[in-house]
Formats: sequence, C-alpha cells, structure tokens
Amino acid sequence: MNIVRFEMNVPAEIALQSPQGTLVAGRYGDRVMFPLADGRVMYVPPVVASQIETQGIAAGEPFQLCKVNVKAGRSRSIEWRVRRIATELPEVAEPSGASARPPLPPGLGLLRASDLAPRPNPEPAAKVSASSNTPPPPPLLSQPGTHNGNGHAGLTPNGVSPPPVATKLEHALKTAIVAASNAEKYGAELGYVVRFDSDAIKSMAITVLINMSEGGRR
Repeated sequence: MNIVRFEMNVPAEIALQSPQGTLVAGRYGDRVMFPLADGRVMYVPPVVASQIETQGIAAGEPFQLCKVNVKAGRSRSIEWRVRRIATELPEVAEPSGASARPPLPPGLGLLRASDLAPRPNPEPAAKVSASSNTPPPPPLLSQPGTHNGNGHAGLTPNGVSPPPVATKLEHALKTAIVAASNAEKYGAELGYVVRFDSDAIKSMAITVLINMSEGGRR
C-alpha cells in the first residue's frame, strides 16, 4: 500500500477519492485513513478530517495539507493545516489589434450589469428629432457686444455670429446619436450587448447642450 509521507513544513497537494475517512486506532492515538484520487492513502489525525469536513472539500478537489512545526516559547507542537486551492479563471487572450481600439466614451466605463443585459423592444424606438419631447434648451446669456441697439443679435467680441439655438440643438442630438452608435459597436466587439433607447439619447443630448451653453458663458 502506497502511503503518503508528510514532510515537516512542506505543503503537499492532494485530492481525495472520497471525503469520508475511516477511523483507525493506532499505538500513538487514533488516525483517520483517506483513500486518495491517485491510488495512495494517507493517515492523518482526526483534526484534519474535521477541517476537511468544515471546508467542504469534495472528492477529486485538489487542496494543500501541511504538517507545521509550531514553536511557543520553549515548547514545540505540531499543527495540521488544510488550505483549499482557489480555482483561477483562464485568461482570455485579446484579439489582434485590440490595443488599437479607441477608448470607451466618458461615462460608459461604469455601466451596471443591468445596463448590459438585453432589453425587450416591444415597439420601435421613437424617432429623435427637434420636434420630440426634448425640453427646450436653456436660454443663452447675452454677452457684451452680442446685441446691437435694436435688440437683434450682432457679432461676438471675436467678430463671429453666435450659432442659433436650433443649430446647437441639432449638433447636440447628432453628437449623442453618434456617441451611442459608436458605444454599441464597441460593445459588440467586446461581446457585451449595449443598447441606448430614445430616452437615453435625449438625456445625452441635453447634457451636451448644457455643456455647450456653459462653455459659451465661460
């Protein structure tokens, strides 16, 4: 019978054929006999059997068992330590050219798991247009030199006419649509399903419009 011999302070990796051991009485006290998956057997103190049961080690699961020499003052004792081996997930190799991919747009790196799950689409998404339920853009603050004496918009201090509100709204909507489209394509390349509905695009467009207005005031 091939019996495992445990060296002091040297961890041994083993796997049980069965998590149920057999209590055997010996000259130096009781021992528990375990058959191993590789055909060997081991005899260990009952405390080891208790640790195996407590940690829920199953048949065929590899784990480490170490007989440790512990020094406490002038006295020495032996401890048996059972440690499960964490199962590591295999690394997924990135496809070629992954380093050349553009980074995710700001704010899309913090998507929740619920945002990545496929959503039902009972009805077609509403067409985004300037006539939808988008809240009106915030009023543009006048700047010195942008209005003439008749109340009409004139030239800015840089000599350039400010863009009308409709142009800013159109630009904000186009920016939001392009950003959403690029994010969905990028998510598909990574294997994640990302979908932006009309409400999400409206919110993105409003944010872009507000940022444009605040940038003009600054």
